[in-house]
Amino acid sequence: MRSRFLPHWHVFTAFFMVLLMLQPTLALAADDKDETWYQIEIIIAKRGDKVPTLEAFPFQPAPISWHHGRTLAHFDPEVSDRNELENVEFIALPADQRILNNEVQTLANHEDYEVLVHQSWRQILRGNKAIHWIDIKGDYTWAGHQQLEGSLGFSKGRYLHIHSELHLNQFPTIESASSRHTKQKFLSDRQSLVPIIETRYSLIQRRKMRSQELHYLDHPKLVLLVKVIPYTPAEPILEAIPADEPKLVDLTAPSTAE
Repeated sequence: MRSRFLPHWHVFTAFFMVLLMLQPTLALAADDKDETWYQIEIIIAKRGDKVPTLEAFPFQPAPISWHHGRTLAHFDPEVSDRNELENVEFIALPADQRILNNEVQTLANHEDYEVLVHQSWRQILRGNKAIHWIDIKGDYTWAGHQQLEGSLGFSKGRYLHIHSELHLNQFPTIESASSRHTKQKFLSDRQSLVPIIETRYSLIQRRKMRSQELHYLDHPKLVLLVKVIPYTPAEPILEAIPADEPKLVDLTAPSTAE
């Protein structure tokens, strides 16, 4: 004899299967709404040649590619609107709004390190794990390459993550050059006679992070310091128009009065 309760179980099973199919979609929708502003700050420095390393790096490496991303907008205190710093993403913050000035000064005062990049900006990260890449370039340029080039990516899921694709290029060494400017001019004049990149040092990592903490990514030739802190943007300033302000009247428009 068939149970009269069996059809109810079929209905429950069908409802449960529909719920399972909808769960990833509902979770994705919730993640997309999980928007948080952050201030991100990075310091990238290279180690001096006197720092010993046992790691071997390829000579005259082959060309490579990396994820290209957004370039930070330059902020000029004399002509830029300072209010934009409070509620606009991807603007390079001036020194007085950076939070790692002491750390960068410590590295700059150390003879074994040379600071290549110190940048800070604000942006939104969503909880959908999408990676937001930022282009990174630093130091001098030769033959279409900069000494430091690559990108950094930031994403948010259950945790914050940083993705680094940084490349430190070593150009041919000219021992007789007495200064960096003289060396660069010598290479520029003879760039067709020598390899473009003699050695490349790459810092490619993915690191889980916590906000408010200073994170350190190590490499035999590179140092990367990263700090991410939650940020509350200011409300945009709207200029109110006085009610008694005179309005322009188009005298050329046909009159509707009879």
